[in-house]
Amino acid sequence: MMDAVTLSLETWLRRCVPTAELSFDAFCPDLAPAEGGTLLHAFLYDIREEERSRSGRMYAREAAGSAVSARLQPLRVLQYSYRLTAHAAGWLDGQGLLGEVMLAGAATPCFPDDVVHPSFAPFGSGALSLAVAPAAPEPCPWAAVAPPSSPVLNLVVMAPLRPPADSALPPAPDQVELRAGRKTDGASGPASRRPSVPRPRRRVEE
Repeated sequence: MMDAVTLSLETWLRRCVPTAELSFDAFCPDLAPAEGGTLLHAFLYDIREEERSRSGRMYAREAAGSAVSARLQPLRVLQYSYRLTAHAAGWLDGQGLLGEVMLAGAATPCFPDDVVHPSFAPFGSGALSLAVAPAAPEPCPWAAVAPPSSPVLNLVVMAPLRPPADSALPPAPDQVELRAGRKTDGASGPASRRPSVPRPRRRVEE
């Protein structure tokens, strides 16, 4: 699932900055774009379960006709934190590169469905939510990997974790027969009626 999230991000970034190079490898001091070009480096540095992950979000599998065919399972959501840095010949090109990502992220709360990895198809439309420049990002323990001259942009992707295997439910019966009474010991046929007992008359004593 981890690689599927990063591949979805890669497809989306290529749409945001089609003329820039992309790199998802570990940062190294020699990381630089081709001559005259720009490079966007995305570094995945933290994965953790979203704190409200299991509070009410459910996963349901439905059969034809909107009939539920499996039990509901809690849906866990993981938070993927990326650190984006721009590398260019001048500061203007670098900041402009990250600005394009910010504008694209501000236009949508989630990845478009056509850039999401096929493994997330069971979760339906809008499976991967997106937050560019979140207000309180998780701190990057390797913040020094980017030189001071490179702009930095934090990006968070919320991705569902595939729930446990569903337990199938038997289809609902078309008809249910209800019978009154009880069976006698050893009876294998239909339920026998309880024998009626005459109600005693009241006695009058003189």
